[in-house]
Amino acid sequence: MNKQKLKEFIPSILAVVIAMIIGGIIMMTRGVNPFLAYGDMMKAAFYQASPRSPFLSGLAKTLFTSTPLIFSALAAMVAFKAGLFNIGAQGQMIAGGLAATFWAVTFKNYFLGNFVVVIIVAIIAGFLWAGIAGILRSKFGVSEVISTIMLNYIIFEFQNFLLNGPLKDPASQNTQSPRVFVGSRLPLMFTKITKQNLNLGFIIAILTIVGVYYFFKYFKKGYEIKAVGNSETVSENAGINPRNMMFLAMGIAGACAGLGGAERVLGGSAQFVYTDRIMGDYGFTGLAVALLGKNNPFGILVASIFYAALEVGGQMLQQRYQIDKEIVSIIQALIIIFVASENLFKFLVKKKEK
Repeated sequence: MNKQKLKEFIPSILAVVIAMIIGGIIMMTRGVNPFLAYGDMMKAAFYQASPRSPFLSGLAKTLFTSTPLIFSALAAMVAFKAGLFNIGAQGQMIAGGLAATFWAVTFKNYFLGNFVVVIIVAIIAGFLWAGIAGILRSKFGVSEVISTIMLNYIIFEFQNFLLNGPLKDPASQNTQSPRVFVGSRLPLMFTKITKQNLNLGFIIAILTIVGVYYFFKYFKKGYEIKAVGNSETVSENAGINPRNMMFLAMGIAGACAGLGGAERVLGGSAQFVYTDRIMGDYGFTGLAVALLGKNNPFGILVASIFYAALEVGGQMLQQRYQIDKEIVSIIQALIIIFVASENLFKFLVKKKEK
């Protein structure tokens, strides 16, 4: 990474430092030493979850929590490259998760029900669901912000319909699906050491990061998407079809999100069943992570792990210091506010130089 790329991350680093300082001040008003609290948060997130937990269980939990953030942030980043604002990653994750669940509870054999096939189904579902917004934007000029928000509402209601009807587990009183086929579940990693659900999904997320990086750096279509994001007019004059690139970008974004949705179900985050809350708000948080990672695939990896560490560490704050977990949410919100204010900082610096 060259010096120019490193300079791009300076505002994000400053945003984190300032937010942590403000969070520390809030802790002091509660009679808590912020240095000790932050130290314990890092231990909980990267060393162990509690004194009784197995070695490295904290790190495994952090990586497990970061996995869906990586996929949703990549979904936001790919759309950003084309100059699009994808607010539909949440719905695209649900589409991928529902498709994976349906397939994994329908085909209970190792030929059609193995996790590779199920993941491909989830990728296609995410691509198609995001592709609707891509078509509306490219063919009819409908704002992707509006269409993705509306698609989120549609998939939310469709999810409720399935979980209270065709996909509902008849043997359970909860709103959930039956357990997915054993062969469709992602292999767990280091479970004897960590006692956590860290699974192959994290490795798939790393491979997706590498794939997205190489796609935009070395592939023609990746270059064309970036060209459209920089200027539709200039790219069109260069022989690039902006409409096709917008659709492709939204489709790839949806594929990344759909893959994240499948990981939540197949990776055992809810005991290998689909529930109405399994996706949390990962799709929306991914926008913030992409912003913090400066829309760089490897920056997103670091930002996702950092965000997950705050989540895991925040749980420890509640238990050990009786501090509201909302303090962690405040820190996260402040980080995003400061990162989003980067343009303001640049404007003030330029004004001072003039």
